[in-house]
Amino acid sequence: MNAQSVVIVGAGHSGAKAAAALRKHGWTGKITLVGDEPHAPYDRPPLSKAVLLGKKTSEQCAFFPATWFGENDIGLHLDKSVGSIDRQNKRVVLADGQDLPYGKLLLATGSAINRLTIPGAELDGVWPLRTPQHAEAIARSFRSGQKVVVIGAGVIGLEVAAAAVELGCVVHVLEMAPHAMGRSLPLAVSEVLVSEHRRHGVDLRFGVGVTALEGRGKVSAVRLPGGDVIACDVVVYGVGVRPRTELAEAAGLAVDNGIVANRFLQTEDPDIFACGDVCRYESRIFRSSLRLENWRNAEGQADTVARNMLGQEKAFDEVPWFWSNQYDFALQVAGLPTHGEITVATTSGAARLFLSVTTDGVLRGASAIGPVRDVASPIRKLKAAIALAPTIDIGTNGSSPAAIDALLEN
Repeated sequence: MNAQSVVIVGAGHSGAKAAAALRKHGWTGKITLVGDEPHAPYDRPPLSKAVLLGKKTSEQCAFFPATWFGENDIGLHLDKSVGSIDRQNKRVVLADGQDLPYGKLLLATGSAINRLTIPGAELDGVWPLRTPQHAEAIARSFRSGQKVVVIGAGVIGLEVAAAAVELGCVVHVLEMAPHAMGRSLPLAVSEVLVSEHRRHGVDLRFGVGVTALEGRGKVSAVRLPGGDVIACDVVVYGVGVRPRTELAEAAGLAVDNGIVANRFLQTEDPDIFACGDVCRYESRIFRSSLRLENWRNAEGQADTVARNMLGQEKAFDEVPWFWSNQYDFALQVAGLPTHGEITVATTSGAARLFLSVTTDGVLRGASAIGPVRDVASPIRKLKAAIALAPTIDIGTNGSSPAAIDALLEN
């Protein structure tokens, strides 16, 4: 066992940034980063935006230059799977039998996409969007006049739809749930997003499943319940992800829709930590355990977990925040809007703001849609307010301009 060795399982956003943070905060011992993809760590959000639109190559999404890992003395093992964790002897065993001893272990195994399981899902022209190869293949398919069906109206599905429209495609979006981005947004916010997509010509349908994909070798149609058929040239699906907890569970660590960790991102084993999409941590602000799947969470937890692996005991309790750029507008979301039962709407410049408040007046989330210049400032202020869990007098009619103005003036 090497007490001066840190092993990080997962070379995605959070794992790679944790390795960088360890060096930044003074760790001089050995760092080994293990990833099961063949690519060096890369930024995923541009895949559904800049890469699809041809504004960026997948190579340009890499977090670090190729020489960075050697310059920072970080051992990078790509295209490698981990077979098991031997907690008693403090070693990670790769699938090829190689042993990696550790003093501290970080599990940043991320999430895995849910695959389509309907007939025809294996046809050519049917893609998820998770890796650079997916993005490049989809980008090649998005030519003017092509018929695109997007299955799933989550953030990835809507970004793909927006990119396809900008490239001249005819776009249909099919969603089983009653509204778009239902896990993240209240209905009022979703309706504004949907209206923007429909204004750009997208056919969005909700409460709609898909029976099968049809075609001879390559997809050519989507069959809906009841027999309706939508002709298509390409299908892109985004039907959710699941945390990759199998390795932790096999090692006997607590798992509950993610790897269970405390506010220091430490598991029940004091030498094993977790961060990123796979981490379920204790939030003081929201008085519950949370598992978040977004860029800001992966980034913030990477820095915090590095500090805690160095013994600094820094609690992670950031207010969640994410963004999505679609067409000529930005969506920014702070906090957990679905944790509020009441939605209060207002405006700030050309942006539309939505505050999510509990029945007893506690601000739990905020959403804004509009030009970036008008969205960023109010969301930044509301994000800071959410951290304090203020109680807002929303009045008898569900809105109180004075109370909202006070939050935006801080």
